[in-house]
Amino acid sequence: MKSETVWSLISTGVAIAAGVAARNSARKAYEHKIGKPPMDPYDPDVKWRHALLWGATTGVMVGVARIVGRRAGSEAIRRARGYRRTRKMLER
Repeated sequence: MKSETVWSLISTGVAIAAGVAARNSARKAYEHKIGKPPMDPYDPDVKWRHALLWGATTGVMVGVARIVGRRAGSEAIRRARGYRRTRKMLER
């Protein structure tokens, strides 16, 4: 297996783990703030407003966490390979 493929898999794994952690954090924050677990957005008794708000909130949190995770993973890969940021990279 090519080293780029391995590093890509590691970076993807870090991004997925960050997304799962963000989703669990959102659930725990909701439970802490409201005092009960979040409602299932697929439950027909849940209002559309609540389902959409929960979906949007967790979607944004997971998306941001995945981007941060992937960037952190790629930065770790870059450092492990001994690459340094050049002026050209910083100007992008």
